[in-house]
Amino acid sequence: MTTHSGLIFRKNTRFDLSLPARIRIAEAHAGIVRFTASAGAKQGWLPVDLVDFSAGGLGFLCSVFVPRRCVLQIDVEGRSGTSESSFFQGVCRVQRVVMTDRRPAYLVGASFERPSTEAEAEIARVLALFEGESDSN
Repeated sequence: MTTHSGLIFRKNTRFDLSLPARIRIAEAHAGIVRFTASAGAKQGWLPVDLVDFSAGGLGFLCSVFVPRRCVLQIDVEGRSGTSESSFFQGVCRVQRVVMTDRRPAYLVGASFERPSTEAEAEIARVLALFEGESDSN
């Protein structure tokens, strides 16, 4: 974000949305942080709601606290609601965690973690869909 005359400007356009997704701790931090079955995790994956997406990162609502700087894998479900038809998969690093309100939920903001050329192309594909450009593939 850039500050100019007291106003804050974002570098990237953020798209507000609501999509089912799931997260798990990336291998780099699997020895430090773990989601348990009592937290609602199934095979290490925890259900979340993706609430925003941009070229720089994403935001999601989560019922479990996730520590800042933690590296996560995210899998946004496709139309059929299964991981076999994922809409988007990526790796991100938690930058901010804010409790939403009285209910036990957290708004988590994460940046994409060192995206490869293929990951950048996938992010661009998703952004093009949000911007209304047709997917010719």
